[in-house]
Amino acid sequence: MNTLYFDMTSGLAGDMTVAGLLHISGVKSRVLSELFSKFFKSKVEIVLETCFVNGIKCSRLSIDFDKTAVKKRDFLTIKEMISSSSLISEKVKIASTGIFRIIAEAESKIHGQNIDNVHFHEVGAVDSIIDIISTAYLLEKISPDKIVFSTPLTGSGIIKSGHGTIPVPSPATMEILKGLDIKRIDAGDELTTPTGAAIIKYYCNNANISFSGRILETAYSTGTKSFEELPNILRILLLKQNSQAHNIIEIEANVDDMTGEEMGFLMDSFLKSGALDIFFTPVYMKKNRPGYKISILCSPDKAEFLSEKLLRESSTAGIRFSERQRIILDREFTSLEFKGYTVTLKKISGDNFVKIYPEYESVAEIARQTGTPFNTVYREILKNLE
Repeated sequence: MNTLYFDMTSGLAGDMTVAGLLHISGVKSRVLSELFSKFFKSKVEIVLETCFVNGIKCSRLSIDFDKTAVKKRDFLTIKEMISSSSLISEKVKIASTGIFRIIAEAESKIHGQNIDNVHFHEVGAVDSIIDIISTAYLLEKISPDKIVFSTPLTGSGIIKSGHGTIPVPSPATMEILKGLDIKRIDAGDELTTPTGAAIIKYYCNNANISFSGRILETAYSTGTKSFEELPNILRILLLKQNSQAHNIIEIEANVDDMTGEEMGFLMDSFLKSGALDIFFTPVYMKKNRPGYKISILCSPDKAEFLSEKLLRESSTAGIRFSERQRIILDREFTSLEFKGYTVTLKKISGDNFVKIYPEYESVAEIARQTGTPFNTVYREILKNLE
């Protein structure tokens, strides 16, 4: 499993993101130049420059285009440009439009406009289109299993915008980052831009300052700004993780007055609603009444929803929850031909070991079709794997 980790020491902007991803992906900047020259039907030159920030070698994106030919574009126009392009895949179109939509929704709320009419200022619109589509395009090339971001940093002060002077973080950035943990520092300038915030919001459900795994690749990128107390650097890490370690939430409740049918329905309902797992443990409760402890495992972003669901759909009058750490191994499915049947195999791997098991449904189907005992079929399949 490969994880892409964005270590945002000074926030995030679109150009810094693209510069870092170009390095990680190995895609040459001229590929993007050719792509966007065709996309805009006008010459676009994208160059990856090398510079040093506090002695650290970094990549910086340089974009050059004919600014006299730039047109005004609103969200509806940009959306149609993306959807009608034959230069990018459907996956890139969906991600690009999704990121632009996040920005447009925030701007429409701030300025009281219809979302389709949200205006992206002339020169900034071209930069934003290049940054956002390039991000989606390069992430498709890298194809990480998971994307993780550190806590977004926002700056302070006053900056100029197309509508006049505005506070930092900008209202759009604050609206986009709503629901995520952020950290504001006294930088006297903008650190996380609306484009950077939208990239975070689209690809990340939660921020995580810690990471683990074997480092496969690192990239350092920067923008055009410099700060006295802060290195303007984005560090991107590509990590290989044979086992997945992460935090989960365990929700618990005890019940002694629910029927077996109700408990079975509850389990199915929670698994369909995003629980990682749910199980029941027999317990003795007050007055020696036999009951069950309901245990639900879920990701942190699902904890509130599933807690409310348990209170609403079970007979419990209260719940308790705790944070747990969980390690799971990499899992993938393969297949094997066995006596004319296709057997689905589950392959579980960790550091220096692999475990392979035939899937129950495959074994059961062969047992039913051939009249052979289940355990006999199972053992014969395992022998074929040796």
